[in-house]
Amino acid sequence: MTRSCLVRRATLADVAEVARLSVLAGAEAQRDLPALHPAQELSAPDLALRLLEDLDDGNGLYVAELEGRVIGFAQMTGLMVGDGGHLLELRQLYVAPEHRLRGAGRLLLRLVLRDLAQRPGPPALRAWAATGSGAATFLEAAGGAATRQRWKVGSDGIAVRGLAFSWTASPLPALRGHALA
Repeated sequence: MTRSCLVRRATLADVAEVARLSVLAGAEAQRDLPALHPAQELSAPDLALRLLEDLDDGNGLYVAELEGRVIGFAQMTGLMVGDGGHLLELRQLYVAPEHRLRGAGRLLLRLVLRDLAQRPGPPALRAWAATGSGAATFLEAAGGAATRQRWKVGSDGIAVRGLAFSWTASPLPALRGHALA
């Protein structure tokens, strides 16, 4: 990136901007994977309320900011037990289209992993992406290990083949050239 991108934990003040970006993310997901994403998505105010509830439930929310504007976010679930240990799921990672391929998504993912590594008995992080999708390409390029094939079934019963990716949280060096908070 030519300008410095700041990635940090989201605050309550970020929820409205994240909800706005979530509407865009939902529209892209519906276009790319209609079987998994119904056409009728929630409005930004409804998404903001859901994000606040998720934060209260212990879910993580991170933002990427450029020149004081939120350009992307990462959302993960609270701690779960499964697949032989403790894990968190990367529920959504989104960067506005005009800011893609400049490192913001990688910075968000690195911050999530850094936060996980600081926990006692760090949990693993997992994510799912449709086979052959841009998301799968990104997750693999960002160091995710494709651990197994996994199907997701939409509300209308149509299944989509994908891959489960995982990362083991371990201490990461600070990122050079980009601010972390």
